[in-house]
Amino acid sequence: MTETEIKDIILRIFNEERQKPDTDFLESHFLDFLTFPAHSKNTLKNTFKGVRRYYRFMGKLELEFGICFSIPDLDKYYSIDSITKKVIERINKSRGNLMILKRRNEEKDKYGFEITMTILLILIYYLLGLNLISITLTIFIGIAIYWILSSKIHDKQHNKKLTKKILGTEE
Repeated sequence: MTETEIKDIILRIFNEERQKPDTDFLESHFLDFLTFPAHSKNTLKNTFKGVRRYYRFMGKLELEFGICFSIPDLDKYYSIDSITKKVIERINKSRGNLMILKRRNEEKDKYGFEITMTILLILIYYLLGLNLISITLTIFIGIAIYWILSSKIHDKQHNKKLTKKILGTEE
């Protein structure tokens, strides 16, 4: 695959993941244009929506090319050209991709925060009963728990698909 073909695939996935596809964007900090309105330069990960769109975009790149980005790779902001070079570099490091994937799959899920918040809600209902404060806290804590758990589930499914793709057991 040539650099131009890889760049075209990245741009296609970028447009699929954008909130407003096919609008103009700056190539120097194109990732900030995943949301609408676009973030100022290199501030995409300062919002929940931006973080989610960023990691979903990077996950789609991993699945498309059968690569794994390391944590330092995911912490960077890229231009179109720099992410194209990074994808080419990851394609050429198949053993490194397997090592990153193995590390991801070996990580144990921790549910301490979710359990703590659930216990806190039970205590609030026990101490305060059913009232406006307990209902409001339930809504906010429930949204936070849902957001965290859905991200964990998505990551697990992503890693499972990526394992199949990289190991060649894709159906």
